[in-house]
Amino acid sequence: MKTLLSNCKCWIKEKKFAGSLGFDDVSGKIISVGPENKINKKDFDKIIDLSGKLVLPAFTEGHCHLVKGSLVNFSEINLCNAATVKDFTEQINIYKKNLKKNDWIVGGNFSETNFREEFELDRYFLDEICSDVPVILSRLDLHSAFMNSKAIELSGMKNKISEFGLSEIVCDDKGELTGEVKERARFFALDSVPQKTTEQLSGFVKMEIEKMNSLGITSVSDVTWDGELAIYKSLLHRNEMNLKINSMLRFQAFPEIENLIKEFSEYSNKIRLNTFKEFYDGSLSSKSAYFRSNYKGENHNGLKTNIIDSGEFEKIAIEIDKAGYQFAVHAIGDKAVSELLDFNEKLIKINGKRERRFRIEHAQHIDNNDLIRFKTLDIITSVQPSHLYVDAKVASEVLDNPGNTHIYKKIMESGAVVNFGTDFPVAVENPFETIYYAMTRKANGFPDGFNTEFSIDLVNCLKAYTFNNAYASFGENEKGSLETGKYADFIVTDRDIFTSTPEEIKETKVLVTYLNGKRIH
Repeated sequence: MKTLLSNCKCWIKEKKFAGSLGFDDVSGKIISVGPENKINKKDFDKIIDLSGKLVLPAFTEGHCHLVKGSLVNFSEINLCNAATVKDFTEQINIYKKNLKKNDWIVGGNFSETNFREEFELDRYFLDEICSDVPVILSRLDLHSAFMNSKAIELSGMKNKISEFGLSEIVCDDKGELTGEVKERARFFALDSVPQKTTEQLSGFVKMEIEKMNSLGITSVSDVTWDGELAIYKSLLHRNEMNLKINSMLRFQAFPEIENLIKEFSEYSNKIRLNTFKEFYDGSLSSKSAYFRSNYKGENHNGLKTNIIDSGEFEKIAIEIDKAGYQFAVHAIGDKAVSELLDFNEKLIKINGKRERRFRIEHAQHIDNNDLIRFKTLDIITSVQPSHLYVDAKVASEVLDNPGNTHIYKKIMESGAVVNFGTDFPVAVENPFETIYYAMTRKANGFPDGFNTEFSIDLVNCLKAYTFNNAYASFGENEKGSLETGKYADFIVTDRDIFTSTPEEIKETKVLVTYLNGKRIH
């Protein structure tokens, strides 16, 4: 059936609009975009009068952890708003009441920037609240966590100090574990938590997809961990995957990539397996992001991950690049970003120049001398403006130079591609909230905005959330803008955001969402 959206304000590009949009739900593609008076309405089976409402390309979430986010929203304890000892105590005790035998209290999603009281978050603090059930609570950044004594005991963490080191298993002056674990040690601890079945996880992911659809999201670039492809395959098999996934796999999946592509070949229009993701450094909040200068009051400047330090990253990456696949590498500290740019130069020398579309994920802190290199090396910068709400305060407290925090407007101005996401569940998955933070740079402790000279206008925010995200996953010929021949992935909003204030944009609701010409919300 051919459908025409008439009497609408359809955003095409920059500040250009069309009055109608036609699409075919059989092919799933757009068949016309333009002035309403130049469209032959007799060519359509159905006409929907939108009464002047705004139509936008559907959003792509540029960087998320879909399975983890689904657990945070629908299964794990979520302490994102915890600000006091009472908040921790009450929420942990409520969550504990619904536990089954051998369950752990797992989740967290907390941030110290929200705390309104002075208290030490460590294993003793958690033991006071809950000593009989293992507890592991991750920071918002998902790079560090705190364990109670029961969790330390059951995980065997005390025996791993020599393997992970004191930078990842934090100890006090007496050599006793504080309960804080970072990076590999955190993952080791989480491996001790009883795992949910694929069926259970599929149910949580399905609910999360429905939520994303309600926010206007029809595509994601997902950091896909071991075992998570089975969840997506289950949903695809049942035709319950109303989401296009650009799956960013870990390096260890490289030897099996050709088999995985064959396994998912019948679903190639819904899931893309062409990108490999790794971590160069840690996070700002846990002081494991890798900087040129030491953190304030510390005798260290963060750390490179084990795969980088060991040389394995470079060795494997050269082979992955030679095979023609894409990279998406986490780098937050300015030295991590700089060294990753150096590595791109090395790749070009070794494997030749090609359209790699190498993605640096986050690029939260960038040395001014490196800014032009994003354009000259054709680097895609995958950023999360809503992280600034926390990062502004943390950067001001722990860095000597917080002025290079979230300066991706400069990268845009150089002509390099910048795409937007949230790192969900590190930040909420709402694109309009992300756009609000990119436009205002309002942050915790900075109600008038943090370094507002780096604020980004609405049009560039929309491009970063739509076309640029499609480009970042080699999908710009299929989605990301409302053009004839592309898939009819679009949304209708409850207000015209082009005539709205940033505060009004933040409150925008999606009335309907279409994926491949079919209404999914």
